Amino acid sequence: MAFDYLEELQDEVTRGVGWYVCPGKAAGEWNLAKSPDELREACQLAANVYLFEQSIYKLKDVADSGGEDRYFVCKKILEPGPRGEPNLQWMIVDTKDAAELLRDVSQGPSPYFGATEVETFQPKGG
Repeated sequence: MAFDYLEELQDEVTRGVGWYVCPGKAAGEWNLAKSPDELREACQLAANVYLFEQSIYKLKDVADSGGEDRYFVCKKILEPGPRGEPNLQWMIVDTKDAAELLRDVSQGPSPYFGATEVETFQPKGG
């Protein structure tokens, strides 16, 4: 189920469907959405929780990645959630080699994505 979800996400990204990601409040938790607007509040919250700059990234096909891009990797496929939804742990890495090495291979080599930074949030005092 989760592996199918990753393949569907990869297919959409390859076809040019816009997907954006930002870190969540817990380690390995990431938010995915079809526009950066949907993620701004979550990304600011993550910056405040971690007390460190956090970014929203646009996913892209690995074949189109390079230069300043990073890589969005599913590092672990977990048991499905209570409604059968995919439960995945993600991470951002700096190189394609790291993505190849760190991606989940429990059900075969899982797809990973190029990631271009589109917006950055600084922690706010409080």
